[in-house]
Formats: sequence, structure tokens, C-alpha cells
Amino acid sequence: MLTITAISGWAVPETWYADQVKQAFPNSDLKIVYPEDPENSEEAKSILSGFKSQLYIGYSLGSLWLLKYQCYLPQNCQKAIIAPILAFLDKADMGGKTSESQLKYLIKVLAGSSSKMEVLRDFFYHADLPYPESQVHEIRDRETLIKGLEFLQNSSVTGKETNDFLSIIGENDIFIDAETLKVHIPHLEIMSGVGHSPIPLLNQLAQTLQDRGFTDTK
Repeated sequence: MLTITAISGWAVPETWYADQVKQAFPNSDLKIVYPEDPENSEEAKSILSGFKSQLYIGYSLGSLWLLKYQCYLPQNCQKAIIAPILAFLDKADMGGKTSESQLKYLIKVLAGSSSKMEVLRDFFYHADLPYPESQVHEIRDRETLIKGLEFLQNSSVTGKETNDFLSIIGENDIFIDAETLKVHIPHLEIMSGVGHSPIPLLNQLAQTLQDRGFTDTK
């Protein structure tokens, strides 16, 4: 059975993300990771040392986290990033579309909002993700969500960090410009008509791995 560690995106409930990964990789033993403090390297070391898998998948914020801490991955594992982020902000010309002022404003609103859910509903809508009504209790608390946004604000990697990663993005990703990203990741696969949702990206990843002879993907 294929063992998978999948790192989730910002504010995405683990059970919802697990369902999407399981649909793409039905015969898998799956561990979902949501980094509580993504700028903490000791947390990353503990997580990645504790869950050794054959395949590691980073989605959105989870892709940047996985790239940043890949030194803690076991040797000879397969690595993949979907909706990948090298830098979330637009100032580095690394594909990010969000200005620092926009992100700071979101942090401020989230910190002061009486209704965290209003902010999250807006995020899920623009990210082309279904709002997880039945799993909303799994969404992390305000402090953890803000730590995730601060990680996106402060962290970046270079394209060379992706050399050992299968990389897939939707051409209509709302947060990352796919063509700009491809300048830094020449092997990046861009899916036509696809946005930021992990669902088609995971299915394409499963197909790509199967085509490359990676066993137990189906």
C-alpha cells in the first residue's frame, strides 16, 4: 500500500483534504499534516521525521512549507507540489499575485474580526473551494490562521528548490501566475481551465505518477 504524507493548504480542513487525496489515491495509507506554526523548523523536523512516507504532497501553503523543509524528508521518497508557491507576495516576481499591503490587511481583519467565518467564506469563494459547512469546526483558530498568513508573508524559496518535485498548477490559479512561475520551474505542468482547487491537481498527479511507473497510485 502506498504511504502518503499530504501537507494541507491554509485554512483547509484535514478531513476534507483527506477525502480529496483518497479519491485520487484510493489505495493509500494517508497522513494529513496541517502545520500549526509553519515558520518553526523544529515543528517541521518533528513532523517530517515522524511520518515517513513513499510520497509527499504539498498543496498551496503546504507546498512552500514542504519546499522549505525538504531537508527533513527521507531519501528516495517521491515528492510533489500542487498549486505551488515559491513566494506568495508579488514583490519578488516569483509568481505571487498578492501585495504585501493586501496580506497585512487580511491579517488585520482576521485578527480583529468578530466573525472569523466571514473572512474564511470569502477566501474559500475566491480560491474556488467549497465552503466546508460540515467540517467548519476543524478550521484552525484565529492565532494559527494568522501564523499561516505570516509564513506566507515572510517565507520564500527559489525555483531550484523544486528540482526533485513533480509540480502542477492550474492556469487560472487566483494566487499564483502560472506562466511567471514556469520561468522559475521549467518542468512545471500547467493544467488548462483549472484554478486553485486541489481536486483536479491531485487527479493529474496520480495520473502522472502512474504514467511514470510509480507503483500503487491506483
